[in-house]
Amino acid sequence: MWGVLAIVMVWGCERDYMFRGGMEGIAFSQDTVMFDTIFTSIGSATRHFRVYNPYGSDMTIDAIQLAGGEDSKFRINVNGIPEHRVDDVPLRTGDSLFVFVEVTINPDANNNASFVVVDSVLFYTKERIQSVKLVAYGQDVVLMRKDSITSQTFTSAKPYLIYDWLMVGEGSTLTIEAGAHLHFYKGASLIVHKDASLIVNGTQEKPVVFTGSRLEGWYADKPGQWGSIWLMPGSRDHSINYADIRNATYGLIVDSVGLSGQAPLLLSNTRIEHITNQGLVAQSSSIIAHNSLFADCGSASVALTLGGKYEFYHCTIANYYRWGYRGIPALLLSNYFLNDEGMVEIMDLESALFSNCIIYGPNENEIGLDFEPKATKKGSEEPQKEFLLNYKFEHSLIKTALGEVVLSNKSHFQDVIVNRNPSFMDVSAYNYHLDTLSVAQDVGNTEVARRYPFDYAGNMRIDGVVLPDLGFLERLEQE
Repeated sequence: MWGVLAIVMVWGCERDYMFRGGMEGIAFSQDTVMFDTIFTSIGSATRHFRVYNPYGSDMTIDAIQLAGGEDSKFRINVNGIPEHRVDDVPLRTGDSLFVFVEVTINPDANNNASFVVVDSVLFYTKERIQSVKLVAYGQDVVLMRKDSITSQTFTSAKPYLIYDWLMVGEGSTLTIEAGAHLHFYKGASLIVHKDASLIVNGTQEKPVVFTGSRLEGWYADKPGQWGSIWLMPGSRDHSINYADIRNATYGLIVDSVGLSGQAPLLLSNTRIEHITNQGLVAQSSSIIAHNSLFADCGSASVALTLGGKYEFYHCTIANYYRWGYRGIPALLLSNYFLNDEGMVEIMDLESALFSNCIIYGPNENEIGLDFEPKATKKGSEEPQKEFLLNYKFEHSLIKTALGEVVLSNKSHFQDVIVNRNPSFMDVSAYNYHLDTLSVAQDVGNTEVARRYPFDYAGNMRIDGVVLPDLGFLERLEQE
Protein backbone atom coordinates (compact mmCIF):
# COMPACT_ATOMS: atom_id res chain seq x y z
CA MET A 1 0.00 0.00 0.00
CA TRP A 2 2.76 2.47 0.98
CA GLY A 3 4.67 1.68 -2.25
CA VAL A 4 1.64 2.49 -4.37
CA LEU A 5 1.09 5.74 -2.42
CA ALA A 6 4.72 6.78 -2.93
CA ILE A 7 4.44 6.20 -6.65
CA VAL A 8 1.23 8.26 -6.77
CA MET A 9 2.89 11.10 -4.79
CA VAL A 10 5.94 11.22 -7.05
CA TRP A 11 3.77 11.08 -10.14
CA GLY A 12 1.57 13.84 -8.79
CA CYS A 13 4.61 16.13 -8.16
CA GLU A 14 6.25 15.58 -11.53
CA ARG A 15 5.93 18.51 -13.94
CA ASP A 16 4.96 17.63 -17.48
CA TYR A 17 5.79 20.98 -19.22
CA MET A 18 3.33 20.04 -21.96
CA PHE A 19 2.10 23.61 -22.40
CA ARG A 20 3.84 25.30 -25.35
CA GLY A 21 2.68 28.89 -24.88
CA GLY A 22 -0.19 31.04 -26.08
CA MET A 23 -0.69 34.03 -28.36
CA GLU A 24 0.64 36.41 -25.71
CA GLY A 25 4.07 34.86 -26.05
CA ILE A 26 6.76 34.91 -23.41
CA ALA A 27 8.17 38.00 -21.71
CA PHE A 28 11.71 39.45 -21.69
CA SER A 29 13.60 41.77 -19.35
CA GLN A 30 14.64 43.83 -22.40
CA ASP A 31 14.02 43.78 -26.12
CA THR A 32 17.57 44.77 -27.13
CA VAL A 33 20.98 43.84 -25.72
CA MET A 34 23.55 46.56 -26.43
CA PHE A 35 27.33 46.18 -26.36
CA ASP A 36 29.38 49.37 -26.16
CA THR A 37 32.26 49.80 -28.60
CA ILE A 38 34.60 46.82 -28.39
CA PHE A 39 37.80 45.97 -30.15
CA THR A 40 37.93 43.51 -32.99
CA SER A 41 39.32 40.03 -32.30
CA ILE A 42 38.79 40.12 -28.53
CA GLY A 43 35.67 39.14 -26.63
CA SER A 44 33.51 41.75 -24.99
CA ALA A 45 32.04 41.61 -21.53
CA THR A 46 29.22 39.12 -21.20
CA ARG A 47 25.69 40.53 -21.21
CA HIS A 48 22.54 38.78 -20.14
CA PHE A 49 18.79 39.13 -20.19
CA ARG A 50 15.93 37.20 -18.60
CA VAL A 51 13.08 35.25 -20.13
CA TYR A 52 9.83 34.99 -18.14
CA ASN A 53 6.92 32.53 -18.19
CA PRO A 54 3.84 34.73 -17.63
CA TYR A 55 1.36 31.85 -17.75
CA GLY A 56 -0.29 29.88 -14.97
CA SER A 57 1.19 26.61 -16.25
CA ASP A 58 4.67 25.21 -16.64
CA MET A 59 5.73 25.42 -20.26
CA THR A 60 8.35 24.35 -22.76
CA ILE A 61 9.97 26.78 -25.18
CA ASP A 62 10.34 24.85 -28.43
CA ALA A 63 13.70 26.40 -29.30
CA ILE A 64 16.05 29.29 -28.50
CA GLN A 65 18.59 30.11 -31.21
CA LEU A 66 20.80 32.76 -32.73
CA ALA A 67 19.32 33.97 -35.99
CA GLY A 68 22.82 34.01 -37.47
CA GLY A 69 23.42 30.41 -36.49
CA GLU A 70 26.97 29.09 -36.27
CA ASP A 71 28.27 32.02 -38.37
CA SER A 72 27.07 34.62 -35.88
CA LYS A 73 29.60 36.91 -34.19
CA PHE A 74 27.59 36.38 -31.01
CA ARG A 75 27.46 33.37 -28.69
CA ILE A 76 24.69 32.44 -26.29
CA ASN A 77 24.49 30.28 -23.20
CA VAL A 78 21.06 29.06 -22.09
CA ASN A 79 20.84 27.31 -18.72
CA GLY A 80 24.52 26.41 -18.93
CA ILE A 81 24.31 25.13 -22.51
CA PRO A 82 26.72 27.09 -24.80
CA GLU A 83 25.11 26.33 -28.18
CA HIS A 84 23.81 28.51 -30.99
CA ARG A 85 20.51 26.58 -30.70
CA VAL A 86 18.88 24.90 -27.70
CA ASP A 87 15.64 22.88 -28.07
CA ASP A 88 12.86 22.08 -25.61
CA VAL A 89 13.74 24.47 -22.82
CA PRO A 90 11.51 23.99 -19.71
CA LEU A 91 10.31 27.05 -17.81
CA ARG A 92 8.13 26.87 -14.72
CA THR A 93 5.10 29.07 -14.22
CA GLY A 94 6.05 32.51 -12.91
CA ASP A 95 9.74 31.62 -13.20
CA SER A 96 12.52 32.97 -15.43
CA LEU A 97 15.76 31.87 -17.03
CA PHE A 98 18.95 33.72 -17.95
CA VAL A 99 20.32 33.94 -21.47
CA PHE A 100 23.98 35.03 -21.50
CA VAL A 101 25.39 36.66 -24.63
CA GLU A 102 29.01 37.24 -25.67
CA VAL A 103 30.45 38.71 -28.86
CA THR A 104 33.70 38.70 -30.82
CA ILE A 105 34.08 40.95 -33.83
CA ASN A 106 36.61 40.18 -36.55
CA PRO A 107 38.64 42.98 -38.16
CA ASP A 108 37.21 44.64 -41.23
CA ALA A 109 40.25 45.24 -43.41
CA ASN A 110 38.34 47.65 -45.65
CA ASN A 111 37.00 49.95 -42.96
CA ASN A 112 38.95 51.60 -40.16
CA ALA A 113 35.96 53.41 -38.71
CA SER A 114 33.60 52.13 -36.06
CA PHE A 115 31.04 49.68 -37.35
CA VAL A 116 28.03 47.81 -36.06
CA VAL A 117 27.29 44.09 -35.84
CA VAL A 118 23.74 42.92 -35.25
CA ASP A 119 21.91 39.64 -34.70
CA SER A 120 18.91 38.36 -32.77
CA VAL A 121 18.05 35.61 -30.34
CA LEU A 122 14.92 33.88 -31.61
CA PHE A 123 12.36 32.19 -29.31
CA TYR A 124 9.98 29.62 -30.77
CA THR A 125 6.75 28.71 -28.99
CA LYS A 126 3.64 27.05 -30.32
CA GLU A 127 1.88 30.24 -31.31
CA ARG A 128 4.66 32.78 -31.85
CA ILE A 129 8.25 33.51 -32.87
CA GLN A 130 9.76 36.30 -30.79
CA SER A 131 13.19 37.91 -30.76
CA VAL A 132 15.61 39.92 -28.67
CA LYS A 133 17.92 42.11 -30.76
CA LEU A 134 21.71 42.02 -30.26
CA VAL A 135 23.73 45.10 -31.21
CA ALA A 136 27.51 45.55 -30.84
CA TYR A 137 29.76 48.35 -32.04
CA GLY A 138 33.26 47.30 -33.04
CA GLN A 139 36.44 49.00 -34.13
CA ASP A 140 39.59 47.76 -35.81
CA VAL A 141 42.86 48.36 -33.96
CA VAL A 142 46.62 48.24 -34.26
CA LEU A 143 47.46 45.22 -32.15
CA MET A 144 50.81 45.21 -30.33
CA ARG A 145 52.15 42.51 -28.01
CA LYS A 146 55.59 42.41 -26.37
CA ASP A 147 56.80 44.84 -29.03
CA SER A 148 60.08 46.71 -28.79
CA ILE A 149 59.89 49.60 -31.22
CA THR A 150 62.35 52.03 -32.76
CA SER A 151 61.49 55.66 -33.43
CA GLN A 152 58.00 56.04 -34.84
CA THR A 153 54.80 58.05 -34.63
CA PHE A 154 51.41 56.83 -33.38
CA THR A 155 48.48 58.54 -35.09
CA SER A 156 44.76 58.82 -34.46
CA ALA A 157 43.84 56.71 -37.52
CA LYS A 158 43.22 53.59 -35.39
CA PRO A 159 43.33 52.87 -31.69
CA TYR A 160 46.32 50.90 -30.39
CA LEU A 161 45.64 47.79 -28.32
CA ILE A 162 48.63 46.71 -26.24
CA TYR A 163 49.11 43.32 -24.59
CA ASP A 164 51.85 42.56 -22.02
CA TRP A 165 54.15 45.50 -22.80
CA LEU A 166 55.26 48.01 -25.38
CA MET A 167 58.92 49.03 -25.11
CA VAL A 168 60.38 52.15 -26.67
CA GLY A 169 63.85 50.84 -27.45
CA GLU A 170 67.12 52.42 -26.38
CA GLY A 171 67.85 55.65 -28.23
CA SER A 172 64.40 55.74 -29.88
CA THR A 173 61.56 58.26 -29.70
CA LEU A 174 57.85 57.48 -29.59
CA THR A 175 55.82 60.47 -30.78
CA ILE A 176 52.07 60.32 -30.24
CA GLU A 177 49.86 62.66 -32.24
CA ALA A 178 46.74 64.45 -31.05
CA GLY A 179 43.64 62.28 -30.76
CA ALA A 180 45.49 58.96 -30.52
CA HIS A 181 44.08 56.33 -28.17
CA LEU A 182 46.28 53.71 -26.51
CA HIS A 183 44.35 50.88 -24.85
CA PHE A 184 46.16 48.44 -22.57
CA TYR A 185 45.03 44.92 -21.78
CA LYS A 186 45.09 43.87 -18.13
CA GLY A 187 48.61 44.21 -16.72
CA ALA A 188 50.08 45.75 -19.89
CA SER A 189 52.43 48.76 -19.69
CA LEU A 190 54.29 51.30 -21.80
CA ILE A 191 58.01 51.28 -20.96
CA VAL A 192 60.45 53.92 -22.20
CA HIS A 193 64.02 52.59 -22.13
CA LYS A 194 67.37 54.24 -21.46
CA ASP A 195 68.15 57.12 -23.84
CA ALA A 196 64.62 56.84 -25.28
CA SER A 197 62.00 59.59 -25.31
CA LEU A 198 58.24 59.92 -25.09
CA ILE A 199 56.62 62.89 -26.86
CA VAL A 200 52.86 63.28 -26.41
CA ASN A 201 51.37 66.03 -28.60
CA GLY A 202 47.76 66.14 -27.53
CA THR A 203 45.55 69.20 -27.85
CA GLN A 204 42.61 70.55 -25.89
CA GLU A 205 40.18 69.30 -28.52
CA LYS A 206 42.02 66.03 -29.13
CA PRO A 207 43.88 64.77 -26.06
CA VAL A 208 45.95 61.59 -26.20
CA VAL A 209 44.21 58.89 -24.15
CA PHE A 210 45.95 56.11 -22.22
CA THR A 211 43.38 53.71 -20.75
CA GLY A 212 42.26 50.10 -20.43
CA SER A 213 40.86 47.77 -23.06
CA ARG A 214 37.31 47.65 -21.67
CA LEU A 215 35.20 50.33 -23.31
CA GLU A 216 31.87 49.60 -21.63
CA GLY A 217 30.60 52.55 -19.62
CA TRP A 218 30.85 50.67 -16.32
CA TYR A 219 34.64 50.62 -16.64
CA ALA A 220 35.05 54.35 -17.26
CA ASP A 221 36.23 55.22 -13.74
CA LYS A 222 37.43 51.81 -12.48
CA PRO A 223 41.12 51.71 -11.44
CA GLY A 224 43.62 48.89 -11.96
CA GLN A 225 42.70 47.86 -15.50
CA TRP A 226 46.30 47.99 -16.81
CA GLY A 227 49.85 48.58 -15.63
CA SER A 228 51.52 51.97 -16.04
CA ILE A 229 53.62 54.32 -18.14
CA TRP A 230 57.19 53.87 -16.92
CA LEU A 231 59.94 56.32 -17.85
CA MET A 232 63.01 54.26 -16.96
CA PRO A 233 66.33 55.53 -15.55
CA GLY A 234 68.35 57.20 -18.25
CA SER A 235 65.39 57.96 -20.49
CA ARG A 236 65.31 61.60 -21.49
CA ASP A 237 63.73 64.59 -23.24
CA HIS A 238 60.14 63.69 -22.40
CA SER A 239 57.25 66.03 -23.11
CA ILE A 240 53.61 65.20 -22.33
CA ASN A 241 50.90 67.68 -23.29
CA TYR A 242 47.14 67.10 -23.11
CA ALA A 243 47.23 63.46 -22.07
CA ASP A 244 44.47 61.58 -20.23
CA ILE A 245 46.06 58.77 -18.22
CA ARG A 246 43.41 56.76 -16.43
CA ASN A 247 42.31 53.39 -15.03
CA ALA A 248 45.84 52.11 -14.41
CA THR A 249 47.55 50.42 -11.46
CA TYR A 250 50.18 53.18 -11.42
CA GLY A 251 49.69 56.24 -13.60
CA LEU A 252 53.04 57.74 -14.60
CA ILE A 253 56.29 56.39 -13.09
CA VAL A 254 59.26 58.73 -13.50
CA ASP A 255 62.46 57.01 -12.42
CA SER A 256 65.72 58.98 -12.31
CA VAL A 257 64.82 61.30 -15.18
CA GLY A 258 65.92 64.88 -15.90
CA LEU A 259 68.74 65.40 -13.43
CA SER A 260 72.51 65.68 -14.06
CA GLY A 261 72.10 68.43 -16.63
CA GLN A 262 69.37 66.75 -18.66
CA ALA A 263 66.05 68.38 -19.56
CA PRO A 264 63.21 67.90 -17.04
CA LEU A 265 60.04 66.05 -17.89
CA LEU A 266 57.58 68.66 -19.17
CA LEU A 267 54.07 67.72 -18.06
CA SER A 268 51.27 70.05 -19.10
CA ASN A 269 47.48 70.03 -19.45
CA THR A 270 47.34 66.43 -18.33
CA ARG A 271 44.81 64.49 -16.27
CA ILE A 272 45.88 61.42 -14.27
CA GLU A 273 42.83 59.78 -12.64
CA HIS A 274 41.27 56.52 -11.41
CA ILE A 275 44.52 54.85 -10.37
CA THR A 276 44.93 51.96 -7.91
CA ASN A 277 48.18 53.24 -6.37
CA GLN A 278 50.03 56.51 -7.10
CA GLY A 279 48.93 58.72 -9.95
CA LEU A 280 52.33 60.35 -10.51
CA VAL A 281 55.26 58.73 -8.70
CA ALA A 282 58.75 60.11 -9.23
CA GLN A 283 62.10 59.43 -7.64
CA SER A 284 65.34 61.33 -8.12
CA SER A 285 63.84 63.16 -11.08
CA SER A 286 63.15 66.64 -12.42
CA ILE A 287 59.60 67.61 -13.47
CA ILE A 288 57.96 70.86 -14.49
CA ALA A 289 54.17 70.51 -14.44
CA HIS A 290 51.38 72.99 -15.08
CA ASN A 291 47.62 73.06 -15.74
CA SER A 292 47.30 69.43 -14.69
CA LEU A 293 45.00 67.33 -12.51
CA PHE A 294 46.06 64.41 -10.31
CA ALA A 295 43.06 62.78 -8.69
CA ASP A 296 41.17 59.67 -7.56
CA CYS A 297 44.10 57.45 -6.56
CA GLY A 298 44.28 54.64 -4.00
CA SER A 299 47.55 56.03 -2.63
CA ALA A 300 49.08 59.48 -3.17
CA SER A 301 47.86 61.36 -6.21
CA VAL A 302 51.42 62.70 -6.44
CA ALA A 303 54.41 61.04 -4.72
CA LEU A 304 57.79 62.76 -5.13
CA THR A 305 60.38 60.51 -3.51
CA LEU A 306 64.12 60.08 -3.09
CA GLY A 307 64.81 63.74 -3.70
CA GLY A 308 64.79 65.53 -7.03
CA LYS A 309 63.70 68.84 -8.46
CA TYR A 310 60.03 69.64 -9.02
CA GLU A 311 57.91 72.63 -10.04
CA PHE A 312 54.10 72.53 -10.07
CA TYR A 313 52.15 75.55 -11.30
CA HIS A 314 48.36 75.84 -11.45
CA CYS A 315 47.87 72.16 -10.66
CA THR A 316 45.04 70.48 -8.78
CA ILE A 317 46.12 67.58 -6.59
CA ALA A 318 42.85 66.19 -5.26
CA ASN A 319 41.98 62.78 -3.90
CA TYR A 320 38.47 61.57 -3.16
CA TYR A 321 39.23 57.91 -3.90
CA ARG A 322 36.04 55.87 -3.48
CA TRP A 323 37.22 52.33 -4.17
CA GLY A 324 38.79 51.58 -0.80
CA TYR A 325 40.51 53.05 2.25
CA ARG A 326 43.28 55.56 1.54
CA GLY A 327 45.68 56.28 4.38
CA ILE A 328 48.31 58.10 2.30
CA PRO A 329 48.04 61.89 1.79
CA ALA A 330 47.16 63.25 -1.64
CA LEU A 331 50.70 64.69 -1.90
CA LEU A 332 53.75 62.89 -0.52
CA LEU A 333 57.28 64.35 -0.39
CA SER A 334 60.17 62.11 0.66
CA ASN A 335 63.93 62.10 0.24
CA TYR A 336 65.07 58.61 1.31
CA PHE A 337 64.61 54.87 1.37
CA LEU A 338 66.10 52.04 3.42
CA ASN A 339 68.28 49.72 1.30
CA ASP A 340 68.91 46.00 1.77
CA GLU A 341 72.01 46.65 3.86
CA GLY A 342 70.08 48.69 6.38
CA MET A 343 71.46 51.98 5.13
CA VAL A 344 69.26 55.02 4.76
CA GLU A 345 69.76 56.18 1.17
CA ILE A 346 69.10 59.93 0.86
CA MET A 347 69.10 62.22 -2.16
CA ASP A 348 69.00 66.00 -2.23
CA LEU A 349 65.54 67.48 -2.52
CA GLU A 350 66.86 70.39 -4.56
CA SER A 351 63.42 71.97 -4.78
CA ALA A 352 59.73 71.13 -4.65
CA LEU A 353 57.70 74.21 -5.51
CA PHE A 354 53.90 74.34 -5.57
CA SER A 355 52.55 77.67 -6.79
CA ASN A 356 48.92 78.62 -7.54
CA CYS A 357 47.95 75.02 -6.72
CA ILE A 358 45.14 73.25 -4.85
CA ILE A 359 46.05 70.24 -2.69
CA TYR A 360 42.93 68.85 -1.06
CA GLY A 361 40.89 65.81 -0.11
CA PRO A 362 38.68 64.42 2.68
CA ASN A 363 41.53 63.24 4.95
CA GLU A 364 42.69 65.38 7.84
CA ASN A 365 46.17 65.61 6.35
CA GLU A 366 46.68 65.69 2.57
CA ILE A 367 50.35 66.71 2.59
CA GLY A 368 52.85 64.12 3.77
CA LEU A 369 56.40 65.29 4.56
CA ASP A 370 58.63 62.29 5.18
CA PHE A 371 62.22 63.47 5.41
CA GLU A 372 65.55 62.24 6.72
CA PRO A 373 67.82 65.29 7.05
CA LYS A 374 70.93 63.18 7.65
CA ALA A 375 72.07 59.78 6.43
CA THR A 376 72.86 57.28 9.17
CA LYS A 377 73.57 53.57 9.21
CA LYS A 378 70.80 51.54 10.75
CA GLY A 379 71.47 51.25 14.48
CA SER A 380 74.10 53.99 14.41
CA GLU A 381 73.75 57.54 15.72
CA GLU A 382 76.74 58.92 13.85
CA PRO A 383 75.67 61.31 11.08
CA GLN A 384 77.26 60.82 7.68
CA LYS A 385 76.09 63.73 5.57
CA GLU A 386 73.52 66.49 5.50
CA PHE A 387 71.35 66.86 2.40
CA LEU A 388 69.38 69.64 0.76
CA LEU A 389 65.77 69.80 1.84
CA ASN A 390 64.05 72.57 -0.07
CA TYR A 391 60.29 72.69 -0.55
CA LYS A 392 57.79 75.52 -0.73
CA PHE A 393 54.04 76.07 -1.03
CA GLU A 394 53.09 79.56 -2.18
CA HIS A 395 49.80 81.12 -3.23
CA SER A 396 48.14 77.73 -2.83
CA LEU A 397 45.23 76.13 -0.99
CA ILE A 398 46.34 73.17 1.12
CA LYS A 399 44.75 70.62 3.45
CA THR A 400 47.18 69.75 6.23
CA ALA A 401 47.53 68.70 9.84
CA LEU A 402 50.89 70.44 10.17
CA GLY A 403 51.00 72.74 13.17
CA GLU A 404 51.18 76.52 13.21
CA VAL A 405 54.87 76.48 14.01
CA VAL A 406 55.66 74.58 10.81
CA LEU A 407 53.23 76.61 8.72
CA SER A 408 54.67 79.89 9.98
CA ASN A 409 58.03 79.11 8.34
CA LYS A 410 58.03 81.50 5.35
CA SER A 411 60.76 79.57 3.59
CA HIS A 412 58.31 76.66 3.19
CA PHE A 413 54.82 78.24 3.35
CA GLN A 414 53.92 81.66 1.99
CA ASP A 415 50.50 83.12 1.23
CA VAL A 416 48.74 79.77 1.64
CA ILE A 417 45.09 79.10 2.43
CA VAL A 418 44.94 76.33 5.01
CA ASN A 419 42.13 73.81 5.49
CA ARG A 420 39.47 75.74 3.58
CA ASN A 421 37.28 73.71 1.25
CA PRO A 422 37.95 74.74 -2.38
CA SER A 423 34.30 73.97 -3.23
CA PHE A 424 34.74 71.87 -6.34
CA MET A 425 31.57 71.67 -8.41
CA ASP A 426 30.96 67.92 -8.02
CA VAL A 427 33.73 65.54 -6.97
CA SER A 428 31.35 62.55 -7.27
CA ALA A 429 31.24 63.29 -11.01
CA TYR A 430 34.97 64.17 -11.12
CA ASN A 431 34.11 67.80 -11.86
CA TYR A 432 36.89 69.94 -10.37
CA HIS A 433 35.69 73.31 -11.61
CA LEU A 434 35.41 75.85 -8.82
CA ASP A 435 31.99 76.68 -7.46
CA THR A 436 30.69 80.26 -7.28
CA LEU A 437 31.78 80.86 -3.67
CA SER A 438 35.13 79.06 -3.83
CA VAL A 439 37.89 80.59 -1.70
CA ALA A 440 40.35 79.54 -4.43
CA GLN A 441 39.07 82.30 -6.74
CA ASP A 442 41.07 85.45 -7.42
CA VAL A 443 43.93 84.68 -5.02
CA GLY A 444 46.66 83.41 -7.35
CA ASN A 445 50.02 84.94 -8.14
CA THR A 446 49.80 87.07 -11.26
CA GLU A 447 53.43 86.54 -12.29
CA VAL A 448 52.91 82.77 -12.36
CA ALA A 449 49.68 83.17 -14.32
CA ARG A 450 51.49 85.29 -16.92
CA ARG A 451 53.84 82.39 -17.52
CA TYR A 452 50.83 80.10 -18.04
CA PRO A 453 48.13 82.48 -19.29
CA PHE A 454 45.64 79.80 -20.38
CA ASP A 455 44.08 77.16 -18.15
CA TYR A 456 43.46 73.50 -19.00
CA ALA A 457 40.22 74.41 -20.82
CA GLY A 458 41.88 77.18 -22.84
CA ASN A 459 40.42 80.06 -20.79
CA MET A 460 42.43 83.22 -20.08
CA ARG A 461 43.68 83.44 -16.51
CA ILE A 462 44.33 87.18 -16.50
CA ASP A 463 41.78 89.73 -17.64
CA GLY A 464 43.39 92.80 -16.08
CA VAL A 465 40.65 93.17 -13.45
CA VAL A 466 40.92 90.27 -10.99
CA LEU A 467 43.67 87.92 -9.89
CA PRO A 468 43.92 84.40 -11.32
CA ASP A 469 42.30 81.41 -9.61
CA LEU A 470 44.15 78.49 -8.08
CA GLY A 471 44.24 75.05 -9.67
CA PHE A 472 44.16 73.82 -13.24
CA LEU A 473 40.81 75.42 -14.16
CA GLU A 474 39.84 79.09 -14.08
CA ARG A 475 36.37 79.86 -12.80
CA LEU A 476 34.00 81.33 -15.42
CA GLU A 477 30.76 82.92 -14.33
CA GLN A 478 28.75 81.26 -17.12
CA GLU A 479 29.77 77.77 -15.91
